[in-house]
Amino acid sequence: MAVIHELSPHLADLIAAGEVVERPSSVAKELVENAIDAGSTRITVEIENGGITYLRIADNGCGMSAEDAPVAFRRHATSKLRTEEDLNAIGTLGFRGEALAAISSVTRIDLFTRQAGSIAGLHLHLEASEIQTQEEAGCPEGTTIVVRDLFFNTPARMKFLKKDFTEAGYILGVVQHAALSHPEIAFTLIRDGKQVFSSDGKGKLIAPVFGVFGKEMTANMIEVPMTERNGMTVHGYIVKPHAGRANRSMQHFFVNGRYVKSRLMQAAMEEAYRNAIITGKYPSGALFLDLPLSAVDVNVHPAKTEVKFSQEKPIFEVVYIACKNALAANDNMPHLEHKEKEAPAKPREDNLTHEQQRFAIPKPVDPKPFVTPSVKPTPIAPVKNDEEAPDLEDFLVSIPPKAERPRSASSYLSAPRILQEEPQEPVRTRMAQPVTEPTPAVHTSAPEPEDEPMVVVPSVSAPEVKSKPQILQPLDTGVRVIGECFQTYIIAEDKDGLILIDKHAAHERILFNKLRAETDMPQQQLLTPVIVELTGEEAAAVQSQIEDIRQAGFAIDSFGENSFAVRSVPAYLDSGDVQSVISELAEKAMNSRTTVPDRLDDLIHTVACKAAIKAGKPTTMTELQDLCERVLSDDNVRSCPHGRPTTVRLTKYELDKMFKRVNQ
Repeated sequence: MAVIHELSPHLADLIAAGEVVERPSSVAKELVENAIDAGSTRITVEIENGGITYLRIADNGCGMSAEDAPVAFRRHATSKLRTEEDLNAIGTLGFRGEALAAISSVTRIDLFTRQAGSIAGLHLHLEASEIQTQEEAGCPEGTTIVVRDLFFNTPARMKFLKKDFTEAGYILGVVQHAALSHPEIAFTLIRDGKQVFSSDGKGKLIAPVFGVFGKEMTANMIEVPMTERNGMTVHGYIVKPHAGRANRSMQHFFVNGRYVKSRLMQAAMEEAYRNAIITGKYPSGALFLDLPLSAVDVNVHPAKTEVKFSQEKPIFEVVYIACKNALAANDNMPHLEHKEKEAPAKPREDNLTHEQQRFAIPKPVDPKPFVTPSVKPTPIAPVKNDEEAPDLEDFLVSIPPKAERPRSASSYLSAPRILQEEPQEPVRTRMAQPVTEPTPAVHTSAPEPEDEPMVVVPSVSAPEVKSKPQILQPLDTGVRVIGECFQTYIIAEDKDGLILIDKHAAHERILFNKLRAETDMPQQQLLTPVIVELTGEEAAAVQSQIEDIRQAGFAIDSFGENSFAVRSVPAYLDSGDVQSVISELAEKAMNSRTTVPDRLDDLIHTVACKAAIKAGKPTTMTELQDLCERVLSDDNVRSCPHGRPTTVRLTKYELDKMFKRVNQ
């Protein structure tokens, strides 16, 4: 039988380090929490090479005495717990006394600490938990810990680390969470000699919220006022329903000042948005829950990111009520900002650098408005209560033509044929789609959609116009398109029965096959670059796979901290979907463990899904016929990239059985 023996202290420390120290961000999290517990008002984090070779945490807290500092690196040595009863009400971020021992066992550490009022401080140098140097030193009040060469004595664990930029993004997330939970502390993060994040520490939550979520998202946020219920309070900031994101990466939850991952709080917040947010979108925000220490257990996870509540229903109720009341008190309507028309650009005299000139794209020149000889456009003025609304035809004439924009995905299916004769006098009008039925009289009291393009068509006298219903000819495949139902499914028939086609799934598969077969991805240049703002972790994931994203048809480059400039997109993608597509690609890149070819297919799949015809959107009969023929003539379009079927057949025999025309 095996002999049972006690492990050596060093081996026990290495095992503990496997639970506590996973990557540089784990080290930063433990040391930042210690700095917060020490009563600091200013904390600086500096890293090099993603924190793998160099990580410095400096604070102005209480510091340690010369007697306590060496003891702090022993296992289960802590100043935050005394008795068993203290475990029932943990009010500090750290309490186990394992962090410093675990970190020192796999790194080289230099500690500088001095208490207030002390003449000299203390310097300790440790390697693999062994104190090599202990001496007096001159240092500022507080504690500074420098961690070098992570996993230098356990090189096998180095292969599990990611690129420096990715690891730095994880550390940025740690600092941002600490800044959100403690707005009264000034945080600074320096990466490779450059400051990438800072908070003022003035105690106002909106300051770190702005630094974490960015300008655009913060502008769409509403404050959740302090809500108290059953001895618990909730406050924070959440986004308006129209500003939902494609993933949950911007949901931050805090319990008694500790960042946690709570499915309970997540479900409560999302329930408050029910029937108010677009399907497939998720709310974002930062919510802070404060409750009695005895009502929550934080000692249930090695990383202390998961907590257990003694009663879950009251937690759900207070979070739900706080978010619901905040949404109900706000109008939740997007606000359009009026921007003054700028003067024509003058010759450049600002000596921009080459990097700045790359993104300094000149503004497009507005086309001259079209004016008919008989009607003179007049400036639009506010309408008073006692005035009548302007005539619709006069108003349409005064509208300048829209600038040419990239064609939508549906326009790549087929182009409408021109049926008009030579013009007599050009007149401005609107054409939505090819006429399939006799056009009824148009009432000027109902405004037409604003997104329909303005075109010039010939004017003809009323007696010469003869509208006839469009005759649907059978396709080359012997299938006749009848129409569509629910603006989602194409209905067609052949000699054997009915065929139902999911137009979104089918078009998505067609685009996916086409994009995957392209050697050079077709692109369309954007008039102005789209600036995409991401979180630190998302930006790190995008940066790590930026070449794959470029192969998928995007011209994308880094544009400041956690931002990217997209100058061109795949030809089938609408420019309005750029933000959501890049966010979705970032989420997949964060969780992707597949090989490079599979990853590229995943990126192409995301582009095809966004560019395909949307279910619930109207589609012209010409496009339905074209799409139907493409689907039925290609055996590779029988399922979408998700695996869902694109076509369903209902045979004539089954129909006859339903109507009792044949024997069962």
